[in-house]
Order: sequence, then structure tokens, then C-alpha cells
Amino acid sequence: MRFSILLGVLASSVYAQNQTYCTPEGGVCYTVNVPVSTASNNTGDIYFQIRGPSTMSWIGLGQGSSMTGSNLFFIYADSAGTNVTLSSRLGIGNKAPAIDSTAGITLLSGSGITNDMMVANIRCSNCSTWRGGSMNFTDDSSDWIWAFKTGSSISSDNMDVSLPIHNDCGKMHFNLQNAAGGSSANPFLTAAVASPSSLSTSSSSSSAGEEGPASAFNAVRMAHGLSAAMGFVLLFPFGALGIRLLSFKNLVWCHAGWMVCTYIIVLGSLGMGVWLAVVAQQIGTTHAIVGIVVIGGLLLQPVTGLAHHLLYKRVGGPNVATYPHIWWGRAIITLGIINGGLGLQLSGNTTYSEITYGVVAGFMWLLWMFVILVAFITSREKSEAGNDDFGFVSYNSYNSYAGNLEDSRSNSWTRQSYSVGHSPNRQSYLNSVHDAEPKVAVVF
Repeated sequence: MRFSILLGVLASSVYAQNQTYCTPEGGVCYTVNVPVSTASNNTGDIYFQIRGPSTMSWIGLGQGSSMTGSNLFFIYADSAGTNVTLSSRLGIGNKAPAIDSTAGITLLSGSGITNDMMVANIRCSNCSTWRGGSMNFTDDSSDWIWAFKTGSSISSDNMDVSLPIHNDCGKMHFNLQNAAGGSSANPFLTAAVASPSSLSTSSSSSSAGEEGPASAFNAVRMAHGLSAAMGFVLLFPFGALGIRLLSFKNLVWCHAGWMVCTYIIVLGSLGMGVWLAVVAQQIGTTHAIVGIVVIGGLLLQPVTGLAHHLLYKRVGGPNVATYPHIWWGRAIITLGIINGGLGLQLSGNTTYSEITYGVVAGFMWLLWMFVILVAFITSREKSEAGNDDFGFVSYNSYNSYAGNLEDSRSNSWTRQSYSVGHSPNRQSYLNSVHDAEPKVAVVF
């Protein structure tokens, strides 16, 4: 009996030197140990273990309260598929973490991939300070972050391999005073490490998912990508093609309504994109900046479009608002299409998805440009008949046409007067054929 109690006390003392946190979903656990000598001097080696299913693409742990300025450690399957690759990186600014060649990290024995689990036992000799931050090894509520990506194995020995964006992420706090103890050179071989099935969290004041549950993040990311792609790859080009190819009453206003509705869609996509960028600490990336610029730049289109339409009705031809509306629209939508590809790269999509987007987007853009080119060539061929380079009826030709139409109507009215033996109201007759006059259209 006394021997059993003694074993229990010894086991408790060994386990007490480790602090473990397990994520709410995914089956990933993180354990930290601070040796007695390190806790006394507040400098020296510390140990931590990263443990999770081998179905993960990668698993990450970081010192700090957010990705920016944090000391990050990633593990993923090596090329052989039997061990893990350990990569130390720095969260600098709002960019993808950069490889840190100064990190004093060592992958210890017991690491590898067995029984469908990836395990990394790690010793860090200089984790008290790093470029961008520091940590007090006696802190009773130290800041840490975690993240992981499910999916296909990376299978690489390259420590600088590109990592796709995470599926889930969060923050946690370790009481390093309770993690202090022991002097083992590999505490995870001599101590029982908790698993997700036996422990949800043993770190004090820990909190998971503070950056949003994976399901919500992924749903918003999917909606953001689909709405933006639909707007820039399909709806905007279709609206521009329609004003070129179709001809019916109120076409101009249908064009305007189509474009405004599409803008509302991409504006909603921008809102979701900003939320995603803030959560994932990517607001300073090229994709995010270009997206904000594009959506803001599109605000000029309804203004220049309406101004062009009103001035065209007055002067009968291209005006000061025509060229900005046409060329700014083409340029800003093209930039939006390109930015969709940047977004796919940032989110770590599959190569198949990126190729599919490129093919569809490229086809639509080329079709749009082809129609513009054909319309331009056609208008040039008809320029001698009085059309301008954009397919509009020129002001002089419009007046000439209107004058000839007026004469023909007058003659027709005269013939009708004699034929029926009375003189109908001339203005009423002209109004009855008013629809024969040419209509002015706006091109995007």
C-alpha cells in the first residue's frame, strides 16, 4: 500500500513539471516543460512537444499573443513519411512567416510518425528572446498560439517549404511556474504525456479558438472566394459584353443595374475578406491590399457611367466621361481577376483549383477583349458612314440622319394628306414614328 502511494507521488511530481493543452477539435496537443535550472535563471533550455494525427498537413505552435511578432514552430511529414520535419519561423509583419535560421532548436528522440500520430519532442536553447519578442519563463500566464492544417501530407525535408493557410487556430496560456521541474534531457520520454482522449486542457487560463472556430472561418473563406470570383470572372465581364452585343429598349439601364448589383456582391466579398485578413493576420498581404484598392476604385464606375450617358444625350458623341468610364473599368476589373489568383495562392489551395480558376478567368477575359476588338474593327470600317471609333453614331451623322428622317416623315405626311383627303396633325404623326430615331448606348 505504501509502495503504491509512493509511486503515485513520484508519478504526480513527474507529470506536474509538464503543462499540456489540447485543442477542442482536431486531436492536437501541446506540452511545455521548463527545467529547474532554466526557471531559476530565467534563461536556458525549455522543452515542448507537438503531437497530432498524421492526417494533418502541418501543426504549428508559437510563442506570443498573435502571429505578428511570434516565434513559430511547424512540424510536417518528411519525404520518407516516417519522421517529421521541424521548421522554425518568425511572424514578421502581416506576411507569411519567414524561416528563422538563428533558432536553437533540436528534434529529440521519440519524434516521428507512428500509429497514425505525428510527434515532435523539441528542445529550444534560445526561446527566451527572439526577433520580435521575448518570454519570461516564470510567467504564470504566458501567451502562446496554435494552428493546424488538415489535408494531404506535405512530405518534405525542406524547412522553408510553402505552407497552406490553417484550418483552425487559437490562443492559449501556459502557467510556466507549474511547468517548472525536472532536469531530464528529454522529459517526454520519462513523463506520461496527456492525450486528447484523457485531457482537454491542463494549462491554466487557457482559451481556444479566440480567433474563430474552424467551421466559421472556412465557411466565410469559401463564401468570400466564390462571391469574388463570380463577380469579377463572370458577372462584370457579362455586363460589359451585354452592352456591346445586345440591343433593346432600356439596355443602358439594364447594364447599369447589372453592374450595381454585381458591385454589391463584390462589396460583400470585401467585407468577408477584411474579416478573414484580420483573423489570419494577413491584412498587409498583397491580396488584401489589392482587393481593397479594386473595390474602392470601382466606385468611380457608376459616376463616370452616368456622366457619360447624360453628356452623350446632350452632345451626341463621346465626351469627357467616356474614356475614364471605359478604360478604368477594363483596368480595374482585370486587376480584380488577377487578384483572385493571388487569393488562391494565399489560402493554399490545390494546384488543380488554381489551374481551373486560371483557365476560366483567362477564357472570360479573352472573350471580353475579343468582343471589344471586333467592335472596334467594325466601327472603324463603318467610320466613313459617320460612326466614331467606339461604335457610337457621331454628332454630325446623327444630325444628318435626323434631318433626312425629318424630310422623309414630312413627305410621308404630305402623301398621307393627299391620299386621305384631309390634313392630319403633322406633329402627332412625327411623334408616332419617334421610335425610329437612333438610341444612344453606353459601353463599359
